[in-house]
Amino acid sequence: THKSMADFLAIATAAERQEAETQASQTTLCCCEYIAEDKQHFHMLGCCCNCEDFDLVCTRLITCKRIEQRNIDGMLIAFQDRLRLPWRGGAKRISPAALAPAFIVPLMMGLAALNAKTGIVLMLTLIGFTSWGLQLAERTATKTTFFLSWIVFSIVYMVVIFEFEVPLLELLPEENYILLLLSGGALYALYRTKQLAALNLVTTQYGTTPKDELPGITEASSGEEQSEQQAAADTILGIDDDDEDYDGDEGESTGLMQQHGQHGGQPNICESCRKVTPRRAYHCAVCGSCVKRRSHHSYWLNCCIGERNFRWYLMALALSECALLLGANLTLTAVCHPFLVVRLLGIPLLLPDDCSEVFEDFELGISFVVAAYAMLISSYITFVLVRQLYMWYRGTTLHEFKRVKPSNNGGSGNGNGSRNRIWSNWRAMLK
Repeated sequence: THKSMADFLAIATAAERQEAETQASQTTLCCCEYIAEDKQHFHMLGCCCNCEDFDLVCTRLITCKRIEQRNIDGMLIAFQDRLRLPWRGGAKRISPAALAPAFIVPLMMGLAALNAKTGIVLMLTLIGFTSWGLQLAERTATKTTFFLSWIVFSIVYMVVIFEFEVPLLELLPEENYILLLLSGGALYALYRTKQLAALNLVTTQYGTTPKDELPGITEASSGEEQSEQQAAADTILGIDDDDEDYDGDEGESTGLMQQHGQHGGQPNICESCRKVTPRRAYHCAVCGSCVKRRSHHSYWLNCCIGERNFRWYLMALALSECALLLGANLTLTAVCHPFLVVRLLGIPLLLPDDCSEVFEDFELGISFVVAAYAMLISSYITFVLVRQLYMWYRGTTLHEFKRVKPSNNGGSGNGNGSRNRIWSNWRAMLK
């Protein structure tokens, strides 16, 4: 008995010592250390060392031997795991997709500043590459930080070039202050849009019972799909509907119980995540959760636009549009030959006239390219903003607009409903 008790105490003491050593090792990481996938401690300075797959790939490449796919995959995984940023409490992993725009954007701007033909080709290539990337991400429902990183580095480079390359002697101080104010407001609105995106997710456990334990769940889901499409069609056609603005979990629960009563007690259950969701909540395959009043998933912000951040999203689009157009106008009138259009309250309104000499100097050329890049972005934002305002005017969301089927009656006889819906939208926005 005494021997078994002593063995037990020895084992317990060793386990406590091992746990204490593990906790100490985890809390004593310096800013350049990290724990790899194999639970081993590594240092950032050794990123190119101790990689057997990399050594084997290089050896086989030099000796012209066949390289196996598993060695290439292991080498790429090791590189991705060791791409780190020094941080307090341990080095943080950096996604290659988030780091790529840091090199692509300045390289593109620098090459486009060489001459006009190169600039046109690169801008057209940028449009095609962006369209292809967005379609690929949407088709595969991929959650990526590439486009968000592209926005961040584009803003940084445009601000740096505007403040240090554009001849500010040609600008009024008030114009520079207004541009900085608009840019700061747009950045804050984008930050709030990203920050409030988590509040759109349906996290309340209205019910997570498996489908096979809920009788009639298949029929209810099928009927609910048809009722959602009909509700979206009624919304677009302007048919008045209940406009309670659910705020918080209590409002969602109340709306859910009302919906249960309207649909004969059958819950509105998402077939993807098996949650009972509130009215007008739809599942996002990228976020992996249902989103309250989901409009769409913004790959540029890497989050969903829904009930809580829709107003901030519109504000960010409007302020970004104003900042980009003002910055492009100030840059072009500073590097090109401007002409006076009109004077408003004593402030001259100038527009560029002749920009044929901008590519003779690299500083003027890079400023002109940044202005053209800003105008290209502003045209895209204009399209997105007009589309979102139109959806808001019709009392629907982009997701519901895409889901609705064409109506057979042509939408006639819905004047009063449209006016009531428009007034409800304005009232909800001004709350």
